[in-house]
Formats: sequence, structure tokens, C-alpha cells
Amino acid sequence: MDAEPHIGDSAELYAAGVLDAGERASVDAHIERCPACLRRVGEAEETVLALERELTAEPLYGAGKPLALSRRGVAPWWVAVAAAAALIAGVLIPRATPRNDAPTLAMIQSHFSHAQFGGSGPAAKVLYARDRSWYYVIVSGKHRYDIFGVAGGRSTRLGVTTPMGNASELFTRSRVSYGRLELRYGSAVRETAAIR
Repeated sequence: MDAEPHIGDSAELYAAGVLDAGERASVDAHIERCPACLRRVGEAEETVLALERELTAEPLYGAGKPLALSRRGVAPWWVAVAAAAALIAGVLIPRATPRNDAPTLAMIQSHFSHAQFGGSGPAAKVLYARDRSWYYVIVSGKHRYDIFGVAGGRSTRLGVTTPMGNASELFTRSRVSYGRLELRYGSAVRETAAIR
């Protein structure tokens, strides 16, 4: 009996968010029992995150307009190629020590999901462990924002984002599985992200 095939290039496509629901479910099922593919998906997700940071830090088009990767929800072929090239370069080229080791180590040691914040505030994203043991919030710009987790109708302050370059970020560990995170400025909720 042949061993189950590895996911191959689907790791980069999964990280870029271009797989349909069935393909994504197939990758999820495979990486639950294959440490090698889980590691490859994690590396691809880290690469996509780094590419997203670069694209949001230095907009390529129009003043203040976000870069649209696709009009139909499918990233162009060059996104997967760029992710693969960046992954290879990351393995071959020595890197400086990361600014903040805690989120980097958490992402390396576990598989994670992500959610985009939506609302009237700045572009923001949360990466989180599938078991909800940690949350990493990244917000465009240098402002400080309060981050609250909401579970069972109760909100808990998780911390304040810290400016780092052209973004503001917060990494926090938690024993609570939040269903939603809120990005607040003062007492106003500016953005929310659904944790699935």
C-alpha cells in the first residue's frame, strides 16, 4: 500500500488563500496527521504574512489605496510563485534575529489561522493558534490600540498594540477561546474580527 501523497504546492496556495473550500478541507485533513506538510504550510503562511507586511508598508499603487490581488477572489499565479521564491530565499539566505521572538516561535511551533478585521479603522489582521492558545494582532500604522477578546458575551482586555516600524502589534497568550476580537481606540470599537 502506497503512503498518502504530500500536499506539494498546495501548501503555498493554501497560505495564499486561493484554494476552494473542498481543497482547503483536504489540506486541513492531511496536515493534521503529517508533520512535514504542517511545517511546510506554516512556512508558507509565514512567507505570505511577510509579503503582506511589505505590501501594506509600502503601497505600490495610488495614494493610500490597498493593492488588490484579484477581482474574483483568486490570487494571480505570481503570488504563489513569489511565495515559493521567498520561501526558498528564506531558507538559503541567513536572516537577522526577529524583532519579536514570541510570535515567531508560536507560529513555528503550531499551525495557525488568521482573520481580517473589518470596520471603520485601519487595515488589521489577527493570526491565532487553532487551539486559541495565542493571538497575534497586526495593525497598519503607528497608533496604539486596545485589543479586547469577546467570549460568552463578556469582553476582556488582552493588551495594547505596540508600534513596530510602520505597524502596531500585540502578541498575547490566552486560556480563553474568544469568538471575536475587537480593536478599540479610546472607548470606541473601530474594528472586529471573527475567530473561527
